[in-house]
Amino acid sequence: HTRLRRRRIVVGNLRGGESMKKFCGALALLVISCGTWGQSQKSHPSETKKPIETELRPSPDMERLLKAFVGKWAVKETFEVDATKKGRAREGTATFRAGAGFSLMEEYRSNGSAGELRFLALLWWDPESQVYRFLACANNDGCRLRGTAKWEGANLVNTWEEEIEGKKMSFKDSFVDISPTSFTLVSEGLGDAAALWHVTTKYTRQSAKQSTDTR
Repeated sequence: HTRLRRRRIVVGNLRGGESMKKFCGALALLVISCGTWGQSQKSHPSETKKPIETELRPSPDMERLLKAFVGKWAVKETFEVDATKKGRAREGTATFRAGAGFSLMEEYRSNGSAGELRFLALLWWDPESQVYRFLACANNDGCRLRGTAKWEGANLVNTWEEEIEGKKMSFKDSFVDISPTSFTLVSEGLGDAAALWHVTTKYTRQSAKQSTDTR
């Protein structure tokens, strides 16, 4: 009986060892399979995280505007007709850049005998109306839409109306003599068929060194 019991124990141990070997082998195969699957997933990250590419391109009308004005400019204003500033002037800088939308943004600062001016303009193309919309912000006056602009030949002309002291006035900003190195802004205001406002601003493109020096 004792010999028989010992034999059963030995056989049981052998069978247990074989089961353990089979279990360890299966576990090893499982680990290898998981590692191989993980490597295959990491080898193709573009399939799951490929960025969406969207082509951003301005319309032909905005492209023409950006090509004409984007850059940094030195400015000089001369007040030819004005109730309180006639004969006065101021100088400064203006920077045009492409904005979201596509839009054209102008940041303008000048100062002199005519007083300080901080000005921001935003222009964008309205395809339904076939005009450029114009938003202007100045000094402490807040921001508001100020007219619509369009090309008249080689000139960009913006027109609008305002009521000042109970009188309706018509205004026109004309960007003329546009070239790669300079252009001129002629601002005019008419009331009762008489000129009440006439200011000429000369823009001259700054060189890369001048742009750095004025920062």
